[in-house]
Amino acid sequence: MVTIKDVAKHAGVAFKTVARVVNNDPTVKPENREKVLRSVEALGYRPNRAAQMTRRKKSGVIGFIADELLRIPYTFDLIRGAQEMAWKHNRELMVLNINEHKYSLEAAVDHLFQHRVEGIIYASMYHRQVSLPDSLTQIPTVLANCYTSCGRFATVVPDEELAGEQIVGAMLDKGYRRIAFLNLDERIIAAQGRKAGAIRAFEKRGESLQNLHIESVIVEQDGQLISRARLAACEVIKQFKPDAILCGQDPMAMEIYFVLQSLGLKVGEDIGIGSFDNWDLIPELLQPSLTTMALPHYEMGRWAFNYLLDERTDVVASKLPFRLISRGSL
Repeated sequence: MVTIKDVAKHAGVAFKTVARVVNNDPTVKPENREKVLRSVEALGYRPNRAAQMTRRKKSGVIGFIADELLRIPYTFDLIRGAQEMAWKHNRELMVLNINEHKYSLEAAVDHLFQHRVEGIIYASMYHRQVSLPDSLTQIPTVLANCYTSCGRFATVVPDEELAGEQIVGAMLDKGYRRIAFLNLDERIIAAQGRKAGAIRAFEKRGESLQNLHIESVIVEQDGQLISRARLAACEVIKQFKPDAILCGQDPMAMEIYFVLQSLGLKVGEDIGIGSFDNWDLIPELLQPSLTTMALPHYEMGRWAFNYLLDERTDVVASKLPFRLISRGSL
């Protein structure tokens, strides 16, 4: 097995120089760094993580508890944002996916403690309030896409209200004046914030709220959430006669495309369509492609990792903006 001393001899540098390069020390001279990296590649050297842990008294591992993130593809960016920062800063990211039916939060926390993680990121599939075990107060912990009622943890969440204001504002700026907003379940944070933002966009521009129709089309029936988006769209087009429809999320927008096609209406010509989330491939597959607000999942993952990397202790509640992706539907 190639050792760090072998690399130092091959590169013609000191043992400590190789160690500094392996640990991404920015003060290493560029020419020495290049020598070491060439020798590392030539010899096939791999750092001994176990030995590093013993010397540093730290594991170099950050835990990532993914609360059902793996159910929806576009939430993967939360993990990707944290993972890229881990690679950049020579850290390991240990990802554990949990769900209420099979893999418990308590077991995940215990597993991460056994691996001596230096901090934990807890990320939820959607923006919501969560309940966490007291054991997480024993270690630096940051929440992404969620928050607790106790306020003991730093959090980073999407700015739902600003997103609603931005996309409705963009619709108004393009000349749409009568907007129907088919919203998500009104009990969730995203629906509440986006509704408030839509109203604020109208008020800021002095537009009459009589020209803004907001309706929750995700409803509970027999204990299950169902979408009545297609029926609601038919009704609102007939009765409210909007020139644009804002959808609570991209899969709903896809349903509305089908409704408009059945009614002989052309998206982007007869009526504009906007949405939220930038859900995987849906916006680009639709024709015309869908204008939507991209959730800041990647940015939240980076923010959460950097919070732990910087060893911050302040309990902050950070909101990150969505990104408006303009396409052919508006």
